[in-house]
Amino acid sequence: MKKPSAINEKLCQGKDVFERMNYLYQASLFVSSQNISLASYYSSILSGCAKKAVLRIEHNVKRSICKVCESPLIPGKTAKVRLMAKKQKIIKTICYVCKTIKRIPIKKKHTLWFDQPESLIEIFDYNLKTETNNFKTCNSRDSIEIKCYSYNWQN
Repeated sequence: MKKPSAINEKLCQGKDVFERMNYLYQASLFVSSQNISLASYYSSILSGCAKKAVLRIEHNVKRSICKVCESPLIPGKTAKVRLMAKKQKIIKTICYVCKTIKRIPIKKKHTLWFDQPESLIEIFDYNLKTETNNFKTCNSRDSIEIKCYSYNWQN
């Protein structure tokens, strides 16, 4: 009989890499106000972890990192964000570090595949538990939620 922790590890194979990517993203956002080169270094390590483990970075995280210099795009601090409406509505983000322009089109009834309910297969909820004096406690802020998606490549 396998231990429950071994079963959970088998179900979600990239859990430790997801945790590291989350930590690096938060560190990148935190450090960006003091040292932008260190923040871009953390973001480059984040993308390297994802590539090495063959994992996908979530779309909102990917959109908040510059493709060229890999610095975090924080509106007002490291990037300028404008709404453009010529032919089509567009969110235009300009990186202050490398002056790269990122354009994201906006469509009315468009939803990303990740946001659709049929893309979600299963949610793994890992609560970090600590044991002290034979009492188990669980903090709600220590919980980690990992979502597994199915990908539909046929269009």
